[in-house]
Amino acid sequence: MNFLKDKVKKYQEKKLLDANHKLESHTEIKKQLEEQLKIMDDDLSFEIKRKIEKQKELIRIWKKNIEVIKKQLK
Repeated sequence: MNFLKDKVKKYQEKKLLDANHKLESHTEIKKQLEEQLKIMDDDLSFEIKRKIEKQKELIRIWKKNIEVIKKQLK
């Protein structure tokens, strides 16, 4: 039984590391987009603003999904 628990724990730890890496990656992309927005002309900034808004929407959706999952776990 401990063998199975250890395997599950290692799997969860790996998934946590992967999730942290992805979070860092997306945070860096967001920072880069914000920096590009600061230095671009107004004509070119529209595309970056659209990408930032899309990311905000995805973040909102995932936060809502997490809330639903937490409610289901209770």
